[in-house]
Amino acid sequence: MYSLAYIAKSKLLLKRENIMNRAQKIALYNLIVIMASLTITGAAVGILAIVPGMPKALGGLGFLGIVGLIGLSPILFREKRGQLGFDERDLLIYNRASLVAYSVFWVLFTAACMIPWLVFERGAKIRIVVLPFMLAGGFVIVQLIQSIAILIQYGRGAKGENYE
Repeated sequence: MYSLAYIAKSKLLLKRENIMNRAQKIALYNLIVIMASLTITGAAVGILAIVPGMPKALGGLGFLGIVGLIGLSPILFREKRGQLGFDERDLLIYNRASLVAYSVFWVLFTAACMIPWLVFERGAKIRIVVLPFMLAGGFVIVQLIQSIAILIQYGRGAKGENYE
């Protein structure tokens, strides 16, 4: 049986911060922020729909502003001096994730534009307040899909490190 001192000094625990690279940390952070924001927003709209009623329940959509915390990821996960930021593999993974994210975005954006045109009568109008929500929704979709694709492509294992 190993003692706690041996485990604390082992290479695995000393290199624990290197298990995820910067791109993985940013992707995981973005995923957590988006899921927390959507959960809080859904709960707020659901509770407000029950208590005061539906028109006032849309005020719960203000919690989508939590997604703005994604902008802090470059500050929270700065590149450390002397470390390589992105290698060729990281760049390839990022480019593939971006391609997947924007492909999904364009399919959903096209559907969001065309379905109302097909469903509603030809003279129907969409309120102008819907357009910023479409833009914000597109941003959330791109960040969500890109983060998931980055995490899937890296897989569960470490990035080439050997902990033996």
